[in-house]
Order: sequence, then C-alpha cells, then structure tokens
Amino acid sequence: MANDVETWLQMVCTLAAENASVRINLSDKPVEEGGRYARVRVLAMGADGVSVIEEPGIRDLGNRLHPGDELEVLAVQKQSRLVARCHVKGHIEHELNETTRVDGLEMSPPTKVYSGQMRELYRAPISAGVQVKPVRIKLDPADASALQRASFAGIDPVKTFNARLVNISGGGMGLAIVVDKSLARVFESGTDITVHAELPTLDQLLDLKAQVLHTEKLHNGDIYLGVAFTIDDPVEQKQVEDQLQRLSVWLQRHMLRKDSQS
Repeated sequence: MANDVETWLQMVCTLAAENASVRINLSDKPVEEGGRYARVRVLAMGADGVSVIEEPGIRDLGNRLHPGDELEVLAVQKQSRLVARCHVKGHIEHELNETTRVDGLEMSPPTKVYSGQMRELYRAPISAGVQVKPVRIKLDPADASALQRASFAGIDPVKTFNARLVNISGGGMGLAIVVDKSLARVFESGTDITVHAELPTLDQLLDLKAQVLHTEKLHNGDIYLGVAFTIDDPVEQKQVEDQLQRLSVWLQRHMLRKDSQS
C-alpha cells in the first residue's frame, strides 16, 4: 500500500511537470457501473502530497464538486495505471503564468491506491493479406504540452499523420508511424491524440480520442505507439468495445483460415 501511494504520487508529479491529464470520477459512481468521468490537467503537486487539478465543467461530471467530495483519480504513465481515492479540499485559482489563471481543485493526499487496469480484451494482430487503410492521427488540441513540443520541434501541431495499424482490441490499438527524432519526442507516453480509422466490418469511420500509453522503436526504424481509447461516455465505450471485439474475432478467423490454407 505504501509503495503504491508513493508510486502514484511520483506519477502525478511527473504528469504535473508535463502538463498532462488524469481521469477523475466520483467514488460512489464507478465508471464501470455507468458513472461519468472527466479528463483534467494536473496543475501542481506539492511536497505534502496535496495536488491541484483543473476543475471539470458541470457538463462533464453532472454536478459541481464540493469540499469533502471523494474522487477516484486515475493516473497513467507508460504501462502503469493506478487509481487513488482522494477528497476535494477546496476550490482555488491557480496561476498558470503571470497573466493567466484557471479554476482548480485542491486534492488531499490519497487514502487508498489500487490498480486501475482495464478489463482484458483480446488484441488481434493485423495479418498479411488484410487490407486496412492507414489510421489518421492528430494531436488532441486540449493537450497543450504536446502542442508545445510540436512547435518547439518545428512540426505543425494541427497536422494529420498516417499510421499503420499493427493490432487492435476493444480498448485500444497498436500503431506504427514513420518518424524522425523530432516527431518521436512529440508522440511520447501520455500524449493525448485523436484517431480516425476506416476498418473492416465497421459501418462507419472510427473517430475517437485516445492516449499514447507507451512507445517502442521497431527494427525498421518506425515508432510503435501503444494507444488506449479515452471515451467519456460509458455507453459509447461499451459500443466501441463490442464493435472492435467483433472486428478482433473477424481478424482472428481470417488468420486461422490463412494458416489452414498454407
């Protein structure tokens, strides 16, 4: 328990430095049971374990948060996913810089930390012979840190990039992109993106928000992105999971048919 708390604090401290986001939801309304959640930026982390997060809009969680409300805060860093139980200490105005202030929430140190792994979903590889159009990915306009990294690297932050689909499941996908060193730094772990994909068996274009969980350099020089979907609406999330699981089964059957014919 103590180690999990320390790890969660370190993760959130890193996310604060990167101006990255966490997912929050009311602890008495679990996401798995239809509860709503919001993605908010981590604004600061103090040495005492008290964090400051961006205050979500009423539209996101359904009501305004108040001091004493208990939240579950999911932090993701590479392949680590930890959820902490924290409570709201109060509302504050946080200074982003000399001219800009944002509404924030001061959060208590965690009272409990546990694994936040998503339920296991079969991940189907895209085998040879399956024709899949390139997946188009863009930086999420809300990810200020990624947009800043792109600008510093001389890359158009609103540009659309083509990626090769390597594998897919109901919860995410593996993508390969041809990159130079500058682009590799832009699509680092924790980067929020949008994905647009035209896939077999799906009736319409897949258009979703996602987050890069981990990256890996492939033997041919491409960069592999392990991507998880970040869907705000639990109903939509279930629909997407069901559609992509059917696609995964179709791909698996296609691969088995190919193996039996060879």
